[in-house]
Amino acid sequence: MATPGLRHRFARYPLDGRIPRPWAATRGGSGIGSAVRLLDPKEAAALPFVALVAVLAVSRPSAVTNSDSLAALALSLTLVAVWCGMAVRLPAWHGPRPHWCRRVRDLIAVTSCLAVYPSLRWAVPMVHPGHYDRVLAATDRWLFADRDPVPVLDHLVSPVATAVMALAYACEWVPLLALGGFLWARRRDREWSDLLLGLVFVQCLGYVGYFALPAVGPWYGLADRFTVPLGDVLGIRSYYLEHSTDVDAFPSLHVATIILMALFAWRDCRGLFWLTSPLLVVVPASTLYLRWHYVTDLVTGLAVAVVARVAAPSVNRAWDAARRAAAPRSSGSG
Repeated sequence: MATPGLRHRFARYPLDGRIPRPWAATRGGSGIGSAVRLLDPKEAAALPFVALVAVLAVSRPSAVTNSDSLAALALSLTLVAVWCGMAVRLPAWHGPRPHWCRRVRDLIAVTSCLAVYPSLRWAVPMVHPGHYDRVLAATDRWLFADRDPVPVLDHLVSPVATAVMALAYACEWVPLLALGGFLWARRRDREWSDLLLGLVFVQCLGYVGYFALPAVGPWYGLADRFTVPLGDVLGIRSYYLEHSTDVDAFPSLHVATIILMALFAWRDCRGLFWLTSPLLVVVPASTLYLRWHYVTDLVTGLAVAVVARVAAPSVNRAWDAARRAAAPRSSGSG
C-alpha cells in the first residue's frame, strides 16, 4: 500500500504512471512558446555560439589542435550532456524548480558561454580570416588627431609598473565573483539572474565583435611603434600571451566585464562598488599599458557593458511574462 508521502508525491501525475515531460505540453504550441518554456534567457543567448563552435568543429576537426580548445570542447560536451540528462530525469527542470535546480542551470549556461572563448582561436579564422588591427589603429589615430595613443605610454614603462598593471589586469573577475557570491548567499534570485544574464550578454556581444572584426592587439599591430620592452617579472603577461586567441581585441571584454560589475554593484551592493571602484580606472589602464587593446576597444567595451546592463533586467522580466503566458492552462476544476 502506498504511503501518504508517495501518494502526495505522485498526485500530480496521470494514473497510468507516465511522468509528464516539460516538452509534452508545448508540442502543440508555437516554437517560440516552447523555447520560452524550455530555456531561460542565458541558455537562449549562449546556445547559438555553442552550436556554431560545435558545427565548425565537426566540419573541420583537423583545425582543433590547441589544448585549450580541446579542453573547452570537452567541457561544452559534458555540460550539454548534463543539461539534457537533468532535463530528462527531472520534470521540474524547466518549470518552477527548486532553488538548487535554478543554480545548476545558471552555472551550466554561464560556463557553456565562457567555454566558447578558447575555441575562437580556430573558429574565427574559419569564418573570417585575417586581422583588422590596421582598422582599429586607424580609428585610434582618428580619435587622437592622427597620433597613436597606446605607444605614448612607453615613457611610463618600468618593472614595478608592469607588475602592478599585470596584477590589475588579472583581477578582472574578482569583483564579479564577489558580487555574485554576495547575491548567492543572500538568495537574491532576481538580482543574481540579472547579473549572470548581463555577463552572458557581454560575452556574446564580444564574440560577435571577434567574428566580425578579428584583431590581435597593439602588441602585434603596432609592434614597430614601441621603443621600450615591457618585461614580465611575474609571468602574467606571458601566460596571457600563451592562452590568447589572437582575435580578441575588439571589443575589450576586460573593460566590459569590470564596468558591468560596477553598474550592477551600484544597484545591488553599494559598499562593494566603492570598495572595488579603483579597478574601474586601473583595469582599463592596464589593457593599454600592457598593449593588449586599442582605445577603440575600450570605448566599445564600455558600450557593450551599458547595453548588457540595460538589457538584462528587461529581458528577464519579458521572458518571465512570456513563460507565464505560455504555461499550460488548467483543463478544468475538479
